[in-house]
Amino acid sequence: MPDVMERINLNVPKDVRRELRKVAAEAGRSEAEMARVLLIGALERMRREEFYRRVAEGYTPELRARDLAFIRAFESLDG
Repeated sequence: MPDVMERINLNVPKDVRRELRKVAAEAGRSEAEMARVLLIGALERMRREEFYRRVAEGYTPELRARDLAFIRAFESLDG
């Protein structure tokens, strides 16, 4: 079953709309389709950046030492 689309009304500055039209034309897509693609991509990047931020915050010196020991052990297997 395909995803159900929901409509949003979004007001943007005139220059942003002009740029969206230009990008859409270059991509051979409608303005609405291009806006949807860009919005979905931005949300995915935001979630990914938040995940990486949380990982970086949790990366303690102890975890770093453990990871380095693990890497050295594998390297020693290669000779």
